[in-house]
Amino acid sequence: MKRFSFRFARLQKIREGEEEAAMLRLALAQADLSREEKALAKLAGEMQETGAQLLSLVKQGAPGAMLGNADAFRRAVSAAADRQKETVARAVQNNADKQEEFRKARRKAEAIRKLHEKRRGEHRKEFLREAQKELDDIGGSRARAARAGSTL
Repeated sequence: MKRFSFRFARLQKIREGEEEAAMLRLALAQADLSREEKALAKLAGEMQETGAQLLSLVKQGAPGAMLGNADAFRRAVSAAADRQKETVARAVQNNADKQEEFRKARRKAEAIRKLHEKRRGEHRKEFLREAQKELDDIGGSRARAARAGSTL
């Protein structure tokens, strides 16, 4: 019997390459999301700190110009946090898109892998059937030879 060969080996290689590329893009999107979330958390901490400083200045009775500067800084940090929230939202959407892209690539690659295994199994079954047939033929020919020898 001839060796097993899978006609879709090239396609399988391409699909697995696409799956790996999608996995890499997903990992990069996840790293980007993590970085943006850390930046947002840092800005949230900074905003909380500037609010506390502004409150302490108010309690101390600081001059109006100093309070105005502190409030302007707090508003600037708040605006930066709002911009960062938008960036995080885009990163979340990008991450979701890359996850879907990876799922699709994985399904395609998995379909080819399953087909490969199915064809390999079919080849093995055919090989075993042929081997059994040969054994049956050998056994049958010996039995005929034994019968022919006993009738003489």
